[in-house]
Formats: sequence, C-alpha cells, structure tokens
Amino acid sequence: MRDAESAVVTYTVLGSVYIVGIFVYKWVMGGADILSTLVLLDANYPRFNRIAIALIIFKEGVDIMFRRYKEWRVEHAQNLAKAEAAGIAKGLEQGIAEGKAEGIAEGRAEGMAEGMAEGRAEGMAQAYQEIAAWDTRRLEAEAKGLPFDEPPPSNGAAPPPKSD
Repeated sequence: MRDAESAVVTYTVLGSVYIVGIFVYKWVMGGADILSTLVLLDANYPRFNRIAIALIIFKEGVDIMFRRYKEWRVEHAQNLAKAEAAGIAKGLEQGIAEGKAEGIAEGRAEGMAEGMAEGRAEGMAQAYQEIAAWDTRRLEAEAKGLPFDEPPPSNGAAPPPKSD
C-alpha cells in the first residue's frame, strides 16, 4: 500500500511540475493564451506520461533496494549480536569447566600434600610418644634395679631378630 501511495504522490508531483512548467514557458515566451497552453499540454502528454512512469519505476526500485538493504543491515546486526552472545556463553562454559577441572586437580594435590604432612606429623608424634614411654619404663626399671629387656620401639618395621 505504501508503494502505491508513494507512486501516486510522485506522479502527482511530476504532473503538477509539468503543467506549471508549460504555463511558465508559455508566459515567458509571450503566449499567455490558456487554450493554446492546454493544446500544448494535450499534445505532449503521452511523452510526459512515458517519462513520468519511467521515473516512478526508477524511484520505487531505488526505494525498494534501500529498504531491503536496511532490513539486511538490521538482520545482520541481530545475527552478529546472537553470534557474539553465543560465543560469550560458550567461552564462559569452557572457562567454568576448565576452572572447575583445574580447581579439582589443585584441590586433590593440596589435599594429598596436606594429608601426607599431617600423617607424617602424627606418625612422628606417635613415634616420639612411644619412645618417650619406652625410655620412661627403662629408666624406672633401672632405678629399681630390675632387668629391662624390652626392645626399643621401631618405626613400623619388623623388629630385628634376637640373637641367642
């Protein structure tokens, strides 16, 4: 509908300019006779009509091309925005997954290191306590003059064989 209205307006403007132009021409050339001007208009009207239709078709074609180009630009901008949003989302997902995997690996390594350090510390404390308790029993037996043949605590290895 818009294109038809635009064509009618264009044709009306061109026709008005054509009629006014003929009247101005006749007036400048000294022939202000309305009847001769109307005869001139009637004689040249088919030529005007062909030119006006060609100009209207050209104008509408250009309008349609520009409208399609604007629509394409809007669609292209929307597609770029969608692609950018999808890329950002994918990047975030990858970043989160990689960060999670790195965090888990670091957590395991730190947990194992801490566990081993705590285990060593607890083992050392337990060994010192066993040695201290053994030494206390040995000193008490020595102070009472009793024989003490209990072997010293080991570090978890099998006790050395007794020599008879």
